[in-house]
Amino acid sequence: MRNLLLVTACVFISGCVQQAQVKQQARPVEVVKSECYTVDLFTKVKVEKPAAGVPAENQQFLGEWGGGGWNDLWCHSLLVTKVYADGRVDLVDMHGPYEPWGQPATAFRRVGRIDDKGNLRFAHGTSRLSYRIENGKLLGTHNGLYGNLTVELTRRGEMPVPASNPVRLSQQASAAKPDG
Repeated sequence: MRNLLLVTACVFISGCVQQAQVKQQARPVEVVKSECYTVDLFTKVKVEKPAAGVPAENQQFLGEWGGGGWNDLWCHSLLVTKVYADGRVDLVDMHGPYEPWGQPATAFRRVGRIDDKGNLRFAHGTSRLSYRIENGKLLGTHNGLYGNLTVELTRRGEMPVPASNPVRLSQQASAAKPDG
């Protein structure tokens, strides 16, 4: 009986040590990993040009962001496909496999929102994610099961150009003409 309790205590302590090591690995670091790979999407996902009324600072989120890993460990990329005038955002949240945490490669469509401070936010399960653009980089935080994680992503490809609105432009031009 005593040996059984000793073995049970060792297994319990081992599990606690492993969990503490995962939490310890999850300390914030700032690095960009160009070789960081997530997934190939089997269905082509189109990034839509911003509609009229979408603030320029919100348009900056559009496009594909990658080349980083949460705490330089778990590869992550984000594909922002549409930004609405009211701040809603359609996106694809992608991760590479990460065996130490038992994470498979994933890609999920999600809906987020850009808040009044310019942060793109969304949640899934117990995870809360937030991104901001700083010096051309997408800086993210992930609060959830593995603690507080950070990532720095770079833009992949070109940012979509806003669609021109010739009707609106001609109305503005005619409004600017003095009456004769």
